[in-house]
Amino acid sequence: MQKIADTGLLKALLDKSDEHHAWAHEQFRVHAPFHACEPVLDELAYLVGDPRLGMKLAARGDILLGFSLADHVGEVLGLLEKYADRPMDLADACIVRMTEITDACKVWTVDKEDFRVYRRHGRQAIPCEFP
Repeated sequence: MQKIADTGLLKALLDKSDEHHAWAHEQFRVHAPFHACEPVLDELAYLVGDPRLGMKLAARGDILLGFSLADHVGEVLGLLEKYADRPMDLADACIVRMTEITDACKVWTVDKEDFRVYRRHGRQAIPCEFP
């Protein structure tokens, strides 16, 4: 099964003051490595104020970067248009696309509000692990 990390999981892991820090730490202890994409690391860098932190997770092998946005521009744009009323951000659109590529997957996220609404392949709920 491909384990996919959303930005919220990574932020909670890196920020000891985050309400989900203990949960994120336990998820990494049990389930790492996680798959992610560059937009997730970009969003993380913005939220924590330091791009090195996410890159260190990737350099250690705790985060695996295998998704190429260049290969999925049309599908990701379609998701952004479909969920424009939320609005969906680029990181979330890439994660949803990652779940469409690999059927056996689960997303670790703190974002229940959005990931309970998003669908892969049009109608399928996205398997998620929430705190």
